[in-house]
Amino acid sequence: MIALLPLPDGGDASSNGVPVPSSTSNTAPASESSASHATTATTATPVAETAVSHDPLEYVSVSRLKSFLTCRLKFYFEKVLALPRPVSPSLHFGKAVHEGLQHFNKARWRDGDFSETAVLAAFNRAFANPDDGQPVEWTDDDERAELQAKGEALLRAFLESNLHLPADIGSKPLGVEVKLSAELPGLSLPLLGVIDLVKADRTPVDYKTIAQTPNLENETWQHELQLTAYTLLIEDATGETCPGNELVFLVKTKTPKVIRQSFPAPTQIQRDRFARLVDIYANGVELEHYYPASGQHCAWCPFRKECSQWTGGSVS
Repeated sequence: MIALLPLPDGGDASSNGVPVPSSTSNTAPASESSASHATTATTATPVAETAVSHDPLEYVSVSRLKSFLTCRLKFYFEKVLALPRPVSPSLHFGKAVHEGLQHFNKARWRDGDFSETAVLAAFNRAFANPDDGQPVEWTDDDERAELQAKGEALLRAFLESNLHLPADIGSKPLGVEVKLSAELPGLSLPLLGVIDLVKADRTPVDYKTIAQTPNLENETWQHELQLTAYTLLIEDATGETCPGNELVFLVKTKTPKVIRQSFPAPTQIQRDRFARLVDIYANGVELEHYYPASGQHCAWCPFRKECSQWTGGSVS
């Protein structure tokens, strides 16, 4: 059995106090580009947090797979050409809230400070410093201040929710922000995934920041690929089954809400479906079958200008 090895910020796999299995290096691979050759057929390996590779056949992730299945041309612009896209206020907001949640879980894991003050400080640092220094397209200063206040209120609601009663706090996570790569039997490409939280019983947890109260039945369908991928990676890394999955929705309504939804482990049909969709992805990318797929997602696509110029074939 191989233990999960969540990576501390900037650290290697051996620096977190968890014994490193003999089948992995004491230092995680230097980049995601190592993912396709740093693992054995049945071993998931922690991967260092670095820049994303633009080779779409080097590995498959849920982000790549969902982008490809939604619109192949958007996938081409975003994941292959890696065209720059503006940072929307909602995207920046979600990332900053995620930083607050990540601080909370890492502090629990490391016996650190997971007080409200510490969590809000992590959120505000991230909110003040966008990724890579890219400017956020704020409408005005009022929008910025309003979203910052909403983020603080949302995190307070999370900390006050029944998701973290004392009994739960006493149970340390197995891993936080765990990035795993594995070459799995039945998948035509290596699988890469980043899991927000792995609970002590190996349940993967993913946080979703949303604007409206979710339709839980629809959310189950929408996130099937993600939950299946996380289960496959954790089971491969630990050699044990996952009891299920969890999504935690942080709803930024006027009165913030936190909703936890538990799901059973993926069925064999869901696992087989995932494998077939990876095959479709691999074949389509190898043949460079990129074309637009019109739908409601076009309304918020950042590549509408580039799409409007497409007449077939590659776009440089």
